[in-house]
Amino acid sequence: MRRKNRWLLAALIFIATMTGKDANAQNGVDPTKLPGIVVDNVASELDGKWTPSTSVSPFVADGYIFANGPDIHTARFEIDVPAAANYQVLVAYTAAANRAPKVPVTIRAADGDHTIYVDQQELPAGPYCFHPLGEFFFESGQALVTISTENTKGAVIADAVQFLTADEFELAKKEAAKNPPPLVAKSAAKPAPTAVSTKIEEPAIKFEKTAPSRPLARLTPAELDSLLEQYVTGISSTAVIYDEQFLRRVSLDVIGRQPSAEELEQFVADASPEKRAAVVERLLASPEYGANWANYWSDVISYRVPEPELTFLNYDPLKQWLAEKLNQDATWDEIAFQVLTADGKVGDNPAASYVGFHQANQSRLAAETSRIFLAVNIQCAECHDHPFVDMPSKTFHQMAAFFVRTDAKLPWNDSSEIEVKGKSSGEYKMPGTKGEMQPVAFTSTPVELGSGDLTRRGELARWIVGPDNPWFAKAYSNRIWARLMGRGFYEPVDDIGEGTEPVLPRVHAAVSEHFAASGFDTKELIRLITNTRAYQRGLNDDTPQDKPFAAAITAKLRGDEVFDSLVAAIELPNFTPPQEKASAAIRFPPPPKSTRDLVNETFGFDPSLTADYLTRTMAQAMLMMNNKQIQAQVDASAESSTMLARLLADEKDNTAAVNALYQRVLARRPTDRELEIASKHIADMNDRSAAFEDLLWSLLNSAEFTTRR
Repeated sequence: MRRKNRWLLAALIFIATMTGKDANAQNGVDPTKLPGIVVDNVASELDGKWTPSTSVSPFVADGYIFANGPDIHTARFEIDVPAAANYQVLVAYTAAANRAPKVPVTIRAADGDHTIYVDQQELPAGPYCFHPLGEFFFESGQALVTISTENTKGAVIADAVQFLTADEFELAKKEAAKNPPPLVAKSAAKPAPTAVSTKIEEPAIKFEKTAPSRPLARLTPAELDSLLEQYVTGISSTAVIYDEQFLRRVSLDVIGRQPSAEELEQFVADASPEKRAAVVERLLASPEYGANWANYWSDVISYRVPEPELTFLNYDPLKQWLAEKLNQDATWDEIAFQVLTADGKVGDNPAASYVGFHQANQSRLAAETSRIFLAVNIQCAECHDHPFVDMPSKTFHQMAAFFVRTDAKLPWNDSSEIEVKGKSSGEYKMPGTKGEMQPVAFTSTPVELGSGDLTRRGELARWIVGPDNPWFAKAYSNRIWARLMGRGFYEPVDDIGEGTEPVLPRVHAAVSEHFAASGFDTKELIRLITNTRAYQRGLNDDTPQDKPFAAAITAKLRGDEVFDSLVAAIELPNFTPPQEKASAAIRFPPPPKSTRDLVNETFGFDPSLTADYLTRTMAQAMLMMNNKQIQAQVDASAESSTMLARLLADEKDNTAAVNALYQRVLARRPTDRELEIASKHIADMNDRSAAFEDLLWSLLNSAEFTTRR
């Protein structure tokens, strides 16, 4: 007899055994007496409408649940995996003719998601009432098995999930026929599911600002200029840039776009000696300030987050949350604290995106938390002691221990439903060791073993954002200085460890202390830097190595800055095509890409990279030349109603029109040579509309348009 037939015979014997005991009792198999790890349906998380039943035997515990399509209903079973190993995964169900013949069961293993289809009209092909789905490797922690009604016809049964080691699986097969498992006693209460985590009820973690242990000094822009002159002599006499250059630079830096023609005209006409400081205040008060820097920090996070299978990560909720916080003058320590301690669904609490989008992966969160908020790269110490600096591997794994009880549930195709929550048990063990590792972050106090998830993350966050932390203020001030001045005191900006040689460390220390003294006020740091002569000097890409920051240097615009500048220059619309419908070939179509998405994808880059890695690409050139939405705006015909069409209708003088177009697109007036070339081209073309279309196209496709200068 073949092995499968022997298992089917065992299942039939088991049914007869159950029925012979008491046909009316409808008592199920006692899950506590089964081998391995068993999670009953009472412990599953349900979406949609599921109905309990005991109509068909055999089943586990007090019954099973069922649901029918065409709506999608899911039952998610979380399994606490005690140790990394291969496990045979089995699901329990009751077979009948009205069952669905192709039930999708998705297993989230260490190497990703695997979907197995089960014919529930056939008897389970494994021990007792369980059906084997295959053997998979799982890391220690929580695994997930999801049963769904998607694309099914008939009733879908969800009863229990079982994880067995190879030895347990072989033994269960041998014992199936001769030793059926005992049933739940008829009068017994519903058994508690085994190996199921229940969230510890922990008090909500609230941010509380703490005072520094010593007085901290603040700087004025003049004092910062003097400090720079002290270490980089001979730069104080350098002339500052003229008004048009300054307004474009500061607008791009603060609100992420170039100024409009109207803003430029008003600023140039202002005769006040304090107008530069005044415009900085106006830009900081604009809602675009928060949106711009939310885009920046979203990029800092997202470029190091791997995209999970079957889910497209949507960063818009996180960007909106960050923008609101920044515009409400929330300080950086408060924002960082909330990001590190957030729980719940991303759609309800967007701050949970950071932990949730990393799928609560302990190693990634340890490395990224240190990199983003402390600018200390510890990832090299994950597998061995750091090869270049004094950082033992233990340092990495002590940081990872803060996240050992953090969990993230990933649904299909909707990142807003990702839920961050705590696990009731689990301690971290460094690979190759047996002892449980206490959570410790560098100089912080160890957290006691047995502490809950929020307690651990709360202690870590409190230490990170503390005013006495030697890395927190330096990490942020280095990033902002790099974005405003073209390069940081440390390069790359996310590595201020002992293995990186700093530039002007005393200036960096003074700027960082000012930031901490301000209470980590994000606007105050930008206000300080943009009001210095150092920031307002002419850009210089050829500054000698012995005179760093004698002037700021040019930099590429981020993708969102390019798009917003296109909006300001030519009123580029943000077109989004309709969502593609699901099909047999593409079950989860990706979200449609808007014009903003396309520009951001093409011009975007990881803000933590040094300028050496940020090259101009053919894809960028092709998008600016050929994108349909951009091309439609380079149309001078009267019926197009574009910016260019209106400009030519309002301004009949060609010289005035050229000047207006330059100010609109490049936020400056043309040079005499540029005006001469443009005027000659207009005269040679003998077609005013076509000539100005050529001019607009050339300005948009110039390197200057996508460069911060």
